[in-house]
Amino acid sequence: MRARLRFILLGLAAFVIALLVVFPAAWLKGLLPPQLTCGSISGSIWRGQCNALAFTAPGQPALRLDSLDWRLHPLALLRARVQVDIAATGNDLAARGVLTANSGGYIEVAGLSGSIGLDHSRLAALPAGWSARAEASNLSLGLSGGHITALGGVLLARQLRDARGTGFGDFRLEFPRQEAAPFRGTLADTGGPMQLRSQLVLNADQSWQLGGTVVLRPGSPQGLAAALDQLAPADLNGVRNFRLEGSAN
Repeated sequence: MRARLRFILLGLAAFVIALLVVFPAAWLKGLLPPQLTCGSISGSIWRGQCNALAFTAPGQPALRLDSLDWRLHPLALLRARVQVDIAATGNDLAARGVLTANSGGYIEVAGLSGSIGLDHSRLAALPAGWSARAEASNLSLGLSGGHITALGGVLLARQLRDARGTGFGDFRLEFPRQEAAPFRGTLADTGGPMQLRSQLVLNADQSWQLGGTVVLRPGSPQGLAAALDQLAPADLNGVRNFRLEGSAN
């Protein structure tokens, strides 16, 4: 009797394991929250793809992706964590990284690399008519309770242009890995009509301060000096010392 029961339990365990391994990802579609929709899902819960994904939040423009691919790390579940490799593509967007979440609500994004086209509809801080292309390189970000708890990596802003098409060049924002606020990063140009050297500070209350110097290079576009005069006046050497602050709230 014991031997028979043992074989039954082993068979049941094998069945459950096999079911989990091939668990169809399409079964998850009915479990998605109303803010998240997926046109079609393929693969398994461990490795699959969602096509035509859309996420909507009150007062925010909908985020739409052509496809989202994932690969779940089973061993992380033994540590009460969900860890998944993610690759996303969409309209003028491509990104990949590793997402980890634990039962305490802490979320970490690691090794995030990708690019996205930006305008005012995607980034409210960008004035209407302005555009740029943002790129992330090995960016890491920790979130808890809606606040940043860890930060590190590089962000690039390329082809920054105003509503009249005036180009401001390319810029690089780099944060050394930091585990607590305030997070201090350096913002500098990587070429273009102006030389920028500055420091960005992000505080725990989501306020920020940006301060540094900017100098126009020879041959800069007409009208750029007047635009920068609104930021700060130039001294006798053409150096503008500026300080800006605000809040992400």
